[in-house]
Amino acid sequence: MAMGSQFSLSLELTKLVPFGSLFNTAGHGLVRLLREIQASGSDFITEQDLAEVFGRNRLEPRFASTFRTAVKHSVIHQISHIAELVLEGGAGPTVKRSLSEEGYFAMVVQLSLLIYTHELSSLTGAMAISFERRTKDSAEYVAPPRYDALKGTLRAIREQTCAFMWELTISAVEKKVYPSIAWTDGSLYKVRTIPQVILQALLDAFTAIQHLPEHTRLQISSANGLPTIVVWAHHILGLSVKVHINGESHVFGNELVTVYVDGDYGGSPKVALLNETDDPFFQLIKKREDPVLAPVRRHPIRDYGTRLYRFRDEDRKTERGLVHLIVATCTAVASFPDEASHFLSVQRVLSVSKLLFSSNEDVIDGIDLCSTFLCVEKRPETGWLSAEFQDHDDDLWHLFRGYKKLAVELMHIIFVLCRAQGVEDDISLYIDVLPESQYIRTSSDPDLHRILIEVPSPELAFSSLSSLLLGPAPRPGLEEISVVSAWGWSLCLSSVSCQDPSDCTTGFAFVRGVPARNGERKHYIIDGAWSLMKEALSHDTAKYSRFQISHGPGDQCILSSWTRLKDRRYFIGVKDDAFEVANVLSYDDPAVDAKDKGVAGDGSSVTCGFRSMQHVSWAARHVPPCQHPASPGQSSLVLPENVFVFRGVGRPRLDTFQPDAVLAGLVARDSSAR
Repeated sequence: MAMGSQFSLSLELTKLVPFGSLFNTAGHGLVRLLREIQASGSDFITEQDLAEVFGRNRLEPRFASTFRTAVKHSVIHQISHIAELVLEGGAGPTVKRSLSEEGYFAMVVQLSLLIYTHELSSLTGAMAISFERRTKDSAEYVAPPRYDALKGTLRAIREQTCAFMWELTISAVEKKVYPSIAWTDGSLYKVRTIPQVILQALLDAFTAIQHLPEHTRLQISSANGLPTIVVWAHHILGLSVKVHINGESHVFGNELVTVYVDGDYGGSPKVALLNETDDPFFQLIKKREDPVLAPVRRHPIRDYGTRLYRFRDEDRKTERGLVHLIVATCTAVASFPDEASHFLSVQRVLSVSKLLFSSNEDVIDGIDLCSTFLCVEKRPETGWLSAEFQDHDDDLWHLFRGYKKLAVELMHIIFVLCRAQGVEDDISLYIDVLPESQYIRTSSDPDLHRILIEVPSPELAFSSLSSLLLGPAPRPGLEEISVVSAWGWSLCLSSVSCQDPSDCTTGFAFVRGVPARNGERKHYIIDGAWSLMKEALSHDTAKYSRFQISHGPGDQCILSSWTRLKDRRYFIGVKDDAFEVANVLSYDDPAVDAKDKGVAGDGSSVTCGFRSMQHVSWAARHVPPCQHPASPGQSSLVLPENVFVFRGVGRPRLDTFQPDAVLAGLVARDSSAR
């Protein structure tokens, strides 16, 4: 039949299952709802278009109740002391609206599944083409949703429903359908993707079957998309599905089967909606020009390491041995008194490892008693650590040699997650299963019984965690970013919650939520551009107190901070998909004011962003807090030889000082000076 037949069926179904009017909310309520939905990144009209199709389907009551319970809550996390910037997590305007409107709720549930199993851009393109093909041959043309609006709507639904654990339901279907297949190359995720031609047919076919079950049945022939189709048809919509795969049949539901899936079919994917005499209402077959949907390769952080291993091998005996080797090596590194790994502890390594390898927790419980086969030392020429196998344990060494790349990847992930707070708090955190290796470096050693290990720096760790959170999605440069968000989660630098640079740590935090300001959502927070700072500052009154030596050896120096903070302001701008933040400190520098006649008291200003403040903290050597008992200004001392006190900001010319000179800035008890 022609393509127009599917559209004709869709029109008849619309008459059978009418959908509510767009303007069922009147006046100011509608305007407010429009603004909230648009600010969240979604699109009001696109939601209406999608709900008119997906909202016709009836949800299975128990599944609908479970989903509603999981996604109905929302939370707001304050970002630092900036009242305007928050992290909004959970239900946003789209989900909140759907909780009170049945059709919109049905749309949200079904699209949440499709977004979980398909890469966002490819799903957007496939859905846009599907909507267009449904209507292009009809007498009454209906414009399909715009690509950008559709993508924003799908992403908003993905972020607002991230609390629901789709992986549990999909994995249960896969275990029943593929009981003996070892997915050692990541192809598990590919079989979840629905071919575009079948996705197009399902836009109307499920509605027809639900409302005319005795007169219709659906025949799908495709090796791909099977797990997603079963979850959609049976678990979400309550239809009975019969699957034929690998010569066996599996039934989901009761004996009144209305959806048949031939997973052994080796030709081009095809689908037909048939009547009671097996005549087609419409039938579609894959075309050469059809877009190919890309899979999403993500896994909950719990047992993530086990999943990563099983993509390479399914030997459980080897798996346990490799877990033993990896975790034992990481605990040996954590026990090494080295400055580069000061953030590590054996307890932290074991905690993260139990999260990543929860299926092998019994192996990890005995690690601290078995890690004596490794001796760790630092290589001065590279700064890397070298772990040597004691007594030349050939079995362990050959195990490492066989899985070197994977072992190094997993050790790297353990080290970077040791810096991250919040990873154990919520099992709905998903990260990319096939991480980019650009941040993971390996090195060889002529001694065959040594492992060379790079403990990642804080900056490298933040880049690696950002890559794991974002996956293969396009991203801006990470050098200016302080908060990165994807899938409803945000990774934040410690400087975001600090007013004082000395409070910045080398760790990070995973928080459920998306950066938002007055309801508008973005996916990054970056340091403000100089153009933003120029607009924020008045150059007629602001001066810049540059670096200068105030006291030298033999001078009497009063222990008092060199600044007096007058004002602290934040300026926030918007750029593409990011908020720009400029932190402006205004302060008095008495020495500068005294020299600058006529403008005494105007003060000086310094600007920075969260990332630049964090970068300074990363580059600094942190020492214990000052224990001097006197209050600022009540004590003084004579500076010893080769000790200088400076004031102001900037980079000194170090070639003017002796190599062993000490330059001290008086910043105690003064966060603005720091």
